[in-house]
Amino acid sequence: MAAYERKDWAACATAFEQAKDLYSAACCRAQAGALDPAFALLARAIDDGLRDQRLAADDDLAPLHADPRWQRELDHLAAKTAARRAHLNAELIQIYEDDQADRAVASYEQIDWSKVTPRDVARRKRVDEIIAAGGARAADDYYHAAMVYQHGDAVAEIQRAHDLAVQAVALDPTYDQAKWLAAASEDRKLMYEHKAQKWGTQYKKVDGAWIVWPVDPAITDAQRDEWNVPPLADALAHAARMNAAK
Repeated sequence: MAAYERKDWAACATAFEQAKDLYSAACCRAQAGALDPAFALLARAIDDGLRDQRLAADDDLAPLHADPRWQRELDHLAAKTAARRAHLNAELIQIYEDDQADRAVASYEQIDWSKVTPRDVARRKRVDEIIAAGGARAADDYYHAAMVYQHGDAVAEIQRAHDLAVQAVALDPTYDQAKWLAAASEDRKLMYEHKAQKWGTQYKKVDGAWIVWPVDPAITDAQRDEWNVPPLADALAHAARMNAAK
């Protein structure tokens, strides 16, 4: 990440390749203008189970867009995603997508909680029923369930989110989104308990301004990277951007 921040694309690509983060390596190769290795890495990342559906919106891959191979890889990802979804719990996918749709707004202030909160309660209830019946089998199933619980209001609900995310990682140790969610749910639980968070994923509005909730200084950016959490400086910069956008 340090090489990425200073735009040392060759060094960042090599580091990510060594860490077996093929998608990030592809981004660095693309930024370096090395299109052939970038496409090769991207194809391997998709074959290895890349779940990031925001491929087309990732500015790091913009140098690839004019190449005829770009559409091929978009189609490649779509086909792999469809094949994976065929083995997942369709109802958990729908519950997860409904949960995300309720939050697809420019800011949380625009959410009508009088309508969303009852839907959240119903979704958590149904998630529990599905899991109790053995309906969650794959890592994605547990990730979808965990994200629904991440939006709970009680410490026990956030702990449930953490446990489900950890199970997703146990089933697929390469699942970066689940790693991040495991860290974020741990942070949210600590914040709800009025304790310092570990990873730096949680924000709170204080006196009209967004802040990063206090963070345990003993946790390093290297440890954050193991759980797919950006460096703490990124979180602080994001809080500044949110305040500047007001």
